[in-house]
Amino acid sequence: MQIRTGLTAGQKLRHRFLISTALLALPFFFSSCKLQDELLPSGPTGDDAVSGTGTIGGANITGAFTPPIIADPLPGSTIAQPQPTLTVLNAAQGLKALEAENGSQASTAVRTYLFQVSTDATFATLVAQSNQVPEGASGSTTWTVDRPLAESRYFWRVRARSGTSDSPFSSTAEFSIGEATANTPPPTNDPTPPPPAPRTGSIISDPLGGGSIGEVSGGQFSSAGWTVTAPGNFIRYEVPPLASGWVEFETTGLRESNPSNDQFMLFGMWDPTAGDFRANPFRVNLQKLHPNPHNPPYLRLRFITNGEQHDEGNLFYQWEPSRRYHWRIEWGPSGGGNQASVYLDGARIITVNYNRAYRPNVHFIELGLAERGESIVGVTYSNFQVGN
Repeated sequence: MQIRTGLTAGQKLRHRFLISTALLALPFFFSSCKLQDELLPSGPTGDDAVSGTGTIGGANITGAFTPPIIADPLPGSTIAQPQPTLTVLNAAQGLKALEAENGSQASTAVRTYLFQVSTDATFATLVAQSNQVPEGASGSTTWTVDRPLAESRYFWRVRARSGTSDSPFSSTAEFSIGEATANTPPPTNDPTPPPPAPRTGSIISDPLGGGSIGEVSGGQFSSAGWTVTAPGNFIRYEVPPLASGWVEFETTGLRESNPSNDQFMLFGMWDPTAGDFRANPFRVNLQKLHPNPHNPPYLRLRFITNGEQHDEGNLFYQWEPSRRYHWRIEWGPSGGGNQASVYLDGARIITVNYNRAYRPNVHFIELGLAERGESIVGVTYSNFQVGN
């Protein structure tokens, strides 16, 4: 802190006594400031709570760690409960950047999260805001809105805090309070369909009956295909980078409720040269969730291409474990833009329109996801194909 005396060079000698007195008073001044800071609220208030810039509640907003990732509810969700539970994937922290800024204590700082809910996308008016919520230990953090919300449309976002640094806000997601209606796709079923012939443009065809040409981690092979036996199981394929392509596979063993609330990953794509999966700018995943505790939609596609994120879903969850479902995920240029779609038994059930081309440097495609450890135990995959 710099003390301004307001004295000229010629006046300083004549006022040395006054300066010494001021210096002696400094410890009392700082002690008073410390007490005052302790009495002030530590959370963001006023305009700063909405803007997401500057210094808020004593915390500096920096790029030292990435913002949290919206997990539930996803954009377009409809929730029956007036006090929904909001979930984010925890922020990824650049520890070296924080240590350089805040000292060695940054590595031991308890990370917390601020949730905000508004009726408009600018967050000019907040209808609910959390206190600083301690970070969850399982890779995600949740907060239940602390007051009933009327039937309407809402927007929500989250920011992380570590020590004296705040992350940027997450992307904004919107949800509605009201009654959701199950949306049932029209699956058809042949209990023993023959393996499909490789389609035009096919670059991988892997029946999965007894083995795989991909990188296999766990699970069990049989004549029916590859069965997930633990949440960490996956099969990974490295393919030429595909800005336009498709993936097909079949599954049996899907049930209305997954064996565990944290088992829901069916499929994923990403670029391992662009960072970890959770913060990857080319990450794509297909999730199969279930009611209680998850909010609709229960089938979700997250499609991120060069950092541009889209989340879409379908309300269907009435799966039959004996039924064989045929999946197709495709992406690429369409109608002057780009589009990704999910088909279930020939019916298109999810569509995403995006702007930036999907151009990973290295292209991994996975059944399950190695870095997530959330594969659905009991599901059997077969007749996997990739094409362009």
